Amino acid sequence: MRRYEAITVFLLLVGGVLLPVVGWLIGAVMLLGSSRWTLRDKAAGLLIWPGGLAVAAALVVFAPTRECVYVDDAGGHRHGGQCTGTALPGWLGVPLLLVAIAGPLLTAGYLTWRARRSA
Repeated sequence: MRRYEAITVFLLLVGGVLLPVVGWLIGAVMLLGSSRWTLRDKAAGLLIWPGGLAVAAALVVFAPTRECVYVDDAGGHRHGGQCTGTALPGWLGVPLLLVAIAGPLLTAGYLTWRARRSA
């Protein structure tokens, strides 16, 4: 695999994290301009998980949060329970994050494999 293809795969994977939107778009343009990959490879690189790991990073950084405040009195009894915000339930958030990480990694692995095979 040549340096050009390695940079392309890198930008598709983490370019959107390093330079939001622009980094991934540069990788996408490089992918489309390369003669190393077939049309099927290019479609996989662009459509399976657009944005690369930026989606997973956004899920972590911008995840909805919930904050609850409780007051304990002198007798140790808890009162209140005022909560603000919302939170993603763990049964939904964890699998969503795992898919957001696995999708770009599998796509990058596939493109790397295809670039090495056609070298």
